[in-house]
Amino acid sequence: MKKMYVLFFVMVVTLPVFLGINAWRANSCGVLRGNIRRLERAQENLLEENKTVAAEIANLLAIDRLENDAVNRLGMTRINPEDVTLIIVGGD
Repeated sequence: MKKMYVLFFVMVVTLPVFLGINAWRANSCGVLRGNIRRLERAQENLLEENKTVAAEIANLLAIDRLENDAVNRLGMTRINPEDVTLIIVGGD
């Protein structure tokens, strides 16, 4: 009979402990899920920003744009191939 009371007491004490541990674990999982969602949104935003920056870089490096900037902003002119003189130094 005494064993029954001890078993009952152990069950009464351990059941709330297990329920508390389960609730704590579920809460921890919920917090982790929230953190994962937040990080995924941040990653998506960074990927979009990266695409925008890559497009801007491609635009800045476009040959036509560079040529127009050289002519308009720096006053350079396009040289014709017949105006180029090739000088070879130390040839065989």
